[in-house]
Amino acid sequence: MVEDSKETPPSQQKPSEAEKKPAATAVPPVRPPVSTQVAASPPRPATPPPRPSPPAQSPPPAPPSQQKPTGRRTFLKLLVAVGAVLAVVPFVPWGNFLLSSVSSSGAYKRQPAVLDLNTATNRNVNGSAAGKTVNVKDLASFPPNGSWLLTYPSSGDVTVDSENPDTFQKFQLIRLPAQLGGSAPSAASFVAYSKVCVHLWCSPNYDPQKSTVPSDETYQCPCHGSIYQLPTKDSNGKLIDAGKAIAGPASLQAAPTNAIPMLTLTADANGDLYIEPPLWDVDHDGVLGYGRNYASYQSYILPVAEGTMKP
Repeated sequence: MVEDSKETPPSQQKPSEAEKKPAATAVPPVRPPVSTQVAASPPRPATPPPRPSPPAQSPPPAPPSQQKPTGRRTFLKLLVAVGAVLAVVPFVPWGNFLLSSVSSSGAYKRQPAVLDLNTATNRNVNGSAAGKTVNVKDLASFPPNGSWLLTYPSSGDVTVDSENPDTFQKFQLIRLPAQLGGSAPSAASFVAYSKVCVHLWCSPNYDPQKSTVPSDETYQCPCHGSIYQLPTKDSNGKLIDAGKAIAGPASLQAAPTNAIPMLTLTADANGDLYIEPPLWDVDHDGVLGYGRNYASYQSYILPVAEGTMKP
């Protein structure tokens, strides 16, 4: 029993399987607690840091249509706009608007044809006939191939009318040359043309050439050279086409804008000349500043003057 209790010295004992492993692997390395790892490593942000914004870039240049125009470009645009307006003006019936603006100075009714007085502005415009009522029988005061200035509609005061500068109320009264029947004591011996050119609203004048050729007596605009004719005769000797533009810009305008507006005239038994209430449309007396169908002279204005048609 004693022998059984004897212990074998450690140096003589056989190593176990566990003891056969190298010492380095026998005991795993001691890992620090989790809390120690966190403390040792630098803190990681919860979210990644924002990327720096790219440097601010200036906005791209505006397209040419949005760029601020230069002074020269502004001037050119203005020039084009003005040119477009001037090109359209002759084809717009401004007369209707303008007539409404001047109608307060007189009503469009039958009125005697009374000539303007001579004034400082219109010196000796009507000569010795200034202020007179026109009489178709008075060849001394109103000779063939003569011309005078009158105002219509009249205010009833010849002094006020004479000082009125509105050319839309001024008309050139012309007694036709003798070869066109101007010596006859009739309203048909006269025409009354508007003082507003249908091109760009300058003021035409009658300046006869003192010739025996009727076509030489014309109503001429000094601004751009538009020329309106007196009546001519057809193959039957009938007067036609009074006020038709035969030269200059007005003659290039399409009908019915290529004839000067006119007044319709009549005469009473005493020979006093009257202005009938106008029909301001292109097929009768025309539209001031716009034009008239030149055929309206033979279809309306002349028959009324001859007494063959009622106004």
